[in-house]
Amino acid sequence: MARWGNIHIAATAVDLPPVVPVSEAVADGRYPSKLAERTQQRTVAVAPEEEAPGAFAARAAKAALTRAGYGFDEVGLLVHTSVLDPSPRMSNPVMWLEREMGSGGFRDVAQLMNGCDGVVNGIRWAAAHLTCETEHKAALITAAESWQPKEVIDRWTVDPDTPFGDGGAALVLARDNGIARVLAAVSRTQPKLEGVHRGPRAFGQGVSLPVKLSERSRAFYETSDISRDEAWKMRGDGIGIVIDKVLADAGVARGRVARIVLPFRGRQVLEEEYFPYLGDLQPARSSEERGREIGHLGGADPIAALHYAITSGELSSGDHAIVFSEGVGIVQSAVLVEVV
Repeated sequence: MARWGNIHIAATAVDLPPVVPVSEAVADGRYPSKLAERTQQRTVAVAPEEEAPGAFAARAAKAALTRAGYGFDEVGLLVHTSVLDPSPRMSNPVMWLEREMGSGGFRDVAQLMNGCDGVVNGIRWAAAHLTCETEHKAALITAAESWQPKEVIDRWTVDPDTPFGDGGAALVLARDNGIARVLAAVSRTQPKLEGVHRGPRAFGQGVSLPVKLSERSRAFYETSDISRDEAWKMRGDGIGIVIDKVLADAGVARGRVARIVLPFRGRQVLEEEYFPYLGDLQPARSSEERGREIGHLGGADPIAALHYAITSGELSSGDHAIVFSEGVGIVQSAVLVEVV
């Protein structure tokens, strides 16, 4: 059971490039019009090709630390998470972040490659770290993505149900105080479904480019004894199981939850693959609307979605909220917070 009483989200920050109108992508053939109608996406954040995704994480980290009132030397754990790894092989992206932020030192560092679920895993790790390590006051979690070049991944069509947006986000965790108290966090794995995202290649055989998730899932269902309907039921049921578990761990009644904060996904995905499994929980409309302006940020979704739910005023002091995330594999996670 991952349950805490004195761990807080001290601050959050989001750093994004300019957005591109979806209408332009449709007009020049980058984005099929039928997909635009299905997702109801309005704009997508697109970074300049020459800008490293880590730059978004570094700027977001500096902003979050400033808002929290901590210096980088007070951070005892730095966790960076990403879906793609654009760094040269046998290099260390987290060290690059430390250098960009202007400081090294005695701290634990790690890069998580848990797909879009990495941030929640980082929160659980950071909360445990702060509980047992008293030398430092804070932990820092960053996430960033740049879905390019097109030869590697096409942001518009890699997932037909959701265009992908570039940018980064950061979250500071601390013992003392903050904008929200972390009550509990859980993660649940469903490895029987990992082939949906891996496709026909065996682990260790390298990658086929560009990444096309729909082709991988099609190959999985052609050879698996799990049907598409069975797989989606397993995934959907998992959402409810994770929600029930995080509430039970925290000892919080379902009726006390003001909002559930979901990833930035297309309209059809939310309405067909998330909403039916929420029961009476109300999704955060602020994060849904921002998602249609930004696109799916990968691992940065949970931080950014919570950030907008709080800064927009949709979540206010005393509110309980569940932040849900989901990563390839499949890993499903939830964090229950109480806004201060």
